Amino acid sequence: MKCPKCGGCMCVEEYGDHFLTFYAGRCLNCGAIVDQTILSNKGILVEPAPSATLKQI
Repeated sequence: MKCPKCGGCMCVEEYGDHFLTFYAGRCLNCGAIVDQTILSNKGILVEPAPSATLKQI
């Protein structure tokens, strides 16, 4: 996954508190944190990973 801000490489990290846990991407170059909510609020469409798509029978 590429960073929408600088185009750098992103890694997945776990974030959360006592009640909520979620995963977001963090850019290794600029440190930007991006999750699905941030992308949808900015109007950026991201296709799900191939393993996350449902297969029809």
